[in-house]
Amino acid sequence: MNLFSRFFRSASPGALVAALLFSSFSAEAGGPLVRNVPVSPDVVKPSVQGVTEYKVTLPASIAETKPKFAFQVYKEGLYTYSFPGSSTFVLNFHTTKKFDPASLNPSSISVNLKYFKDGKLKGQELISGKFVKANSDDPPTTPSTILRWKSDQTSWTSTCTGSPDSFCRIDVSLYDTLLSENGEKLDGDGDGTPGGHYRHTFTRGMQTP
Repeated sequence: MNLFSRFFRSASPGALVAALLFSSFSAEAGGPLVRNVPVSPDVVKPSVQGVTEYKVTLPASIAETKPKFAFQVYKEGLYTYSFPGSSTFVLNFHTTKKFDPASLNPSSISVNLKYFKDGKLKGQELISGKFVKANSDDPPTTPSTILRWKSDQTSWTSTCTGSPDSFCRIDVSLYDTLLSENGEKLDGDGDGTPGGHYRHTFTRGMQTP
């Protein structure tokens, strides 16, 4: 029995493990026991992989803040009341902001009616009227987003609709002397800045162009 065999038979388990580890390291041709392997700069650490971009979530009070907008007319309507005792036209303008009632006067609007029969112009008239409250003949006194104008009594309400070969064209101009409750001029031309007259055309009748 040689010396190496005697050592393995008499050595403790811990000593045997140490001997085996030493023999495996010494098997490398003169190399160090520990090597520092350089890491490529292109290697991404596992903890960084799959990370998504961080997005800031604004509070609801900030996220829902609406941009400023001009004082404009965004919807218009014409109503004809031609039954006995109430032959009138009523115009409704819906505005993006409340208007100032003190800025209203007869020169704030013009309503020009043209009557056509058999496709030819037969007559025209500048219709008179006034701004009123809802379901009333009194002038508006409080700011609102619905601007109402009611014509005086006129026979045009029945003339425009009483024949299959006639119609009326009603050209409306609302001037930028109309102000919002904050003193902003009407943006009638829709360019996003205060100022500019608003114009719209309605037709009434059995025949339209």
